[in-house]
Amino acid sequence: MQNNAQVKFGILLPTREAVMSGRSDPSIIFQLAERAEALGFDSVWVGDSLTARPRVEALTTLAAVGARTRRVRLGTSVFLAALRHPILLAHQLASLDWLTCGRIDLGIGYGRAKEPTQEHEFEILGLAAGARINMSEELVQVMRRLWRENDVSHAGMFTRFEHVTLEPKPIQPGGARIWLASNNVEPGLRRVGRLGDGWLNNITSPEIYRECWDKIRAYAAEAGRDAASIEPGLYFTLAAGGNEAVSEGHMFLAQYYNRPYEAVAKTMLCVTGSWNEVIDRIEAYVQAGASTVILRFAARDQIGHLQACAEALHHRGLLKQS
Repeated sequence: MQNNAQVKFGILLPTREAVMSGRSDPSIIFQLAERAEALGFDSVWVGDSLTARPRVEALTTLAAVGARTRRVRLGTSVFLAALRHPILLAHQLASLDWLTCGRIDLGIGYGRAKEPTQEHEFEILGLAAGARINMSEELVQVMRRLWRENDVSHAGMFTRFEHVTLEPKPIQPGGARIWLASNNVEPGLRRVGRLGDGWLNNITSPEIYRECWDKIRAYAAEAGRDAASIEPGLYFTLAAGGNEAVSEGHMFLAQYYNRPYEAVAKTMLCVTGSWNEVIDRIEAYVQAGASTVILRFAARDQIGHLQACAEALHHRGLLKQS
């Protein structure tokens, strides 16, 4: 059972909303990151997509935000790593970790199978969408070697090279922390237990979350790993407050995914209601084992939602003020 005092909170920066709104103004992203740091949040995160859901590029955003913050960790939730060449990506992340004094977390996802707009992203880059998971696994192994070793050679299914040394190395020993995404899918949970430094998901039930976390720990033990080295996370979309905030949240998510809100809520964790109701649901996941909760606000007023969220979390003793 997780202790409330140990849970860490992050927020998702609205890089997709910047495109959806049509505004050419990055100030909201910077303001959110700076305010989150000042309010005591532990991390800020960005999503990733090339053409399926256009947004400001993830690592570029983290570099800009990293220059304006000092403490918060900087993460991707989630990043389609298979779209990138592992040597180039390893170099980008190592440089970013070096520039931000060791604050980078790479959350890797894979996209939805047979989703035409997401498979198109792979096709336009000359990549096979069906191989994206195997590509991602090999990429993780390659990047970790490049971060930890010199004169690296590799002959894999997707990448082959000889005598590569990358500099600078990341500040974090062993490189950026790598989180792997998986909902209640056995191969994905096994992959987290075998390779992940952290686990990302948007599982819709705290009870299922607990079952999946127990499986990950068992898979880690099978792989000869210490399960305590894996951080259990949660991607939590919310719209909280009165009826107007809830209605706005439903509209926001329907527009974002181009589907009715009810369909969205069946496939991913979306919680709307009063702040007490939302925090109750967060606490249920914390008790199920979640130690890092990434909050995405389904709201036009991101700053207002952030401030109200911080107050609600602080009132429950879940967020320590800086």
